[in-house]
This record gives sequence, C-alpha cells and structure tokens, in this order.
Amino acid sequence: MEAVYLKDLIKIVKGKFLIGDPNLLVKNITIDSRTVRKGQVFFAIKGRNYDGHDFIKEAIERGADAIIYSREEVDFAKPFPNFSSIIKVEDTLVALGEFAKAYRERFKDLKVIGITGSNGKTTTKEMLASILRTKNKTVSNKGNFNNRIGLPLSLFELDSETKYGVFEAGTSLFGEIKILADILQPDVAIVTNIGFSHLETFGSPQGVFREKRDLFDSVSEDGFVVINNDDEILKKIPHKMYPNVMTFALYGGADVYANNVTLWSDKPRFTLNYGTASVEIMLPVKGKFNILNALAASSAALGLGYNMDDVKAGIESFTPPAMRMETFATQSGITLINDAYNANPSSVREAIQGVCDAYIDSDINLVLGDMLELGPNSDEYHFELGNFINSQRIKSVYLMGDMTAYTKEAISKTPVYHAKDANALFKILEQTNAGKKSVFLFKASRSMNLDEVCKNFFVQLEKRKK
Repeated sequence: MEAVYLKDLIKIVKGKFLIGDPNLLVKNITIDSRTVRKGQVFFAIKGRNYDGHDFIKEAIERGADAIIYSREEVDFAKPFPNFSSIIKVEDTLVALGEFAKAYRERFKDLKVIGITGSNGKTTTKEMLASILRTKNKTVSNKGNFNNRIGLPLSLFELDSETKYGVFEAGTSLFGEIKILADILQPDVAIVTNIGFSHLETFGSPQGVFREKRDLFDSVSEDGFVVINNDDEILKKIPHKMYPNVMTFALYGGADVYANNVTLWSDKPRFTLNYGTASVEIMLPVKGKFNILNALAASSAALGLGYNMDDVKAGIESFTPPAMRMETFATQSGITLINDAYNANPSSVREAIQGVCDAYIDSDINLVLGDMLELGPNSDEYHFELGNFINSQRIKSVYLMGDMTAYTKEAISKTPVYHAKDANALFKILEQTNAGKKSVFLFKASRSMNLDEVCKNFFVQLEKRKK
C-alpha cells in the first residue's frame, strides 16, 4: 500500500476524529488485531464469528497508529502518551469499502478486471493474472478474499507500478455484487457462467443472473464485458447494452473459441482461436470446464491488447488453485483428485464429467459430500445428481452427509456407500481395494471438510505401499 495521510482517510470515510494525529501517514490497513504493527490502521469489523471491536485494546497495545470503530461501548484502555488516533464512523464495513474505492481511484492508468460467476471464478482469475504478468505488474486477490472484507483489503495491494488488477467478486446475498462492483469500478467484467449456486438466497439460476449481472452493468464506458456464449442465460444478453463485448465459447460461434480439444491426456490440449490467429495450448488442469475458464481469461487478455503467444505462455505457466481438480498420485499408481473447495449441482456434474473424460482407461470412484445452500429443493438436486451418476462410467460411489442420502436413493447402477460423517467415511474408504488404475474424485461444499478425508486417505494409501 502507498502511504495516505490519516486526515484524508477520515474525510473519505466521513469519520469523526476524536483524538490523535491527523497528519500521520497510514502505511497499511488491517482487520486482524493479532498481526497489527506500527504504521497500520485497524478497522474494527464485525464478522459472522467475531467482532473486531472486542480486540481494539489488543490492537492499541500492539502499536496500531489509528483505530476505526463504530460500536458505542468500546474499551480503549491504555495510558498516554502512546495512545492511537481514534476515529468513529457509522459502519466500519462500509467505511472499509469507501476507503478501498478511493484508494483504487488514485491510480489513473490502472486497468481493473472484475470476475464473478457461479463456478470457475478463482481459476479464471489465476489464469488471467498469469497471462497479464507475462508483461506487466498485476495484483489479484488471494484465496477467497472476494467478499466485502477481503476484496477491499486486496485493493490495498495496488501501487503506482501496478498496471492491472484482477479481482474476483463473490456473493451470497442480494446486492453484494453491486456493492463490490462500485468499489472495483471495473474496466473489464467477466461473468464465467450462471449455475445452481446459493439457491437458498437467489432461488433459481435467473435469480443468480440478476445478482451477477450488476458486475457487467458497472463497467466503465471505455471498457468491455466478456460473455460466455455457451451459457444459456448469458448468451441471451443484448450486446447493445454494453459499450464493447468480447464473447467466448467452445467449438465456435464466438470471438474467442477452442477446437481440436483433447481431454484424455495428463494435460488437456486445445487450439485457441481469435480472428485469423490460432495457437495450441496445453492446460495444466483437467476438465472441459477449465477450457472454458481459459477462454474467459484469454478473451479478457486479448481485449486488453495481449497477443496469442502471451496468452499461451500465461495459461501454460499458471498454477491451479488448491482444491480445484488438485491431483495427487500415490506410489502405487492410485490417483486422488481434490476438488472439494466447493460444490453445487452444476460444478459437481462438470467435475465428474471432467474426470471421466481425462481417465478413459481408469476405474472412476466418486467421494461426494453434501451440496449446501440449495434451498428448499436441496433433496431434489441431490436425487438428480444420483440419476446423473447412473449415466456415467463410475465404478463406486462413497457419500457423506444428510442430503447425499437422496443421492444414494437414486443410484441404481453402481455400488454405493453412505456415511454420516467424515470419520465413518474414512473407515469405509480404508477398506477399499483400490488398484493402480483407480481414480478417486473428492467433491463437496467447503464446510463438509472433505479435503481432510482426501488427505487422510492419501496418507493411508501410501502406508499400504510400505
């Protein structure tokens, strides 16, 4: 972060200055009292599981230069003369966003790309950032820093040498994308797809679309939007609504498209086409859906003036995010694929199809947990998943959680095992007679912690070898 005078921060957040030095230089922002150091401003944010106001005293003791707070009753206890500057605001979460927005506006030559969608946000972000970094300094949000707290904090990584900012925006409530888009003020907007995510809130894919399209609507007048022409909802958007449009799709019918697709190899291959130019790309991650993610990233980069060789270099050198088709091979030749970062009906089907496409001569085993936040029709979505599994080349299915009982009920052509929790599931997996051609896909909503089962199973398989 580049330094900002505290008095300017106070003006931006419409704060009430209570005590301290308004001329001090703010060198960084934090919301974590455990990591506070000199030169930082501590925003006391109220989260789902904690309230930063409860840790203001700790932040002061650790040397925070300033405290931004909003709660009425707060313990500031610390003796003078080393007291922090104190600023009161109406809402610390709103204030954090307003300050991040103003900080982003400092960099006039910066190009910001915003990414949202039901699936593939993080992978698309990482691919695009990898492409852009082949020529210019690029900042992107790390991990799941894509909400009203994480995204503003990510913007403070920008500086005057940054040419591009690539930021994903996530949502679980109506109106969040609009708030995040207002903070980002994107020059380029990508909506990867519209699927069955957060249906507990949005009700249907159409509800998801109404929320996600706010990112498109926020793009600058001289910017452009990137539209997935393979998505049944997105492809119907009238292009005249936006100043400029780039489209992508598999097998043609778009500005940027793929053909000559090979999925049954260790690293999928495809030919990227744009205008009269084409280039062959080897993808470091499995799944046809990841080719679509690569097309989305390529479209944005090409629209920003990068050439096909830049795109190839960036995509082939990108590192897939953890728990997104993350592949491990045991010494005995068994393959485990950890795709357990999150799950919804569309992403689970894509992951299953991706594994079946990539391992055509292997025994495919599914280890699945509940898909959460699907609303009142959750049982139907889980039952339909079982019907989908019946149509695939699956050797066995291992299920965990309450809702996957409906999946088990629908499966009729494949041996299926069901466990209530992770410990019971692991005990079942321990008894599995897996051979060197066995592939296990682990997929579930994040809070099911299926990744831990995957790790433990890998350790157990390695012990078998010994």
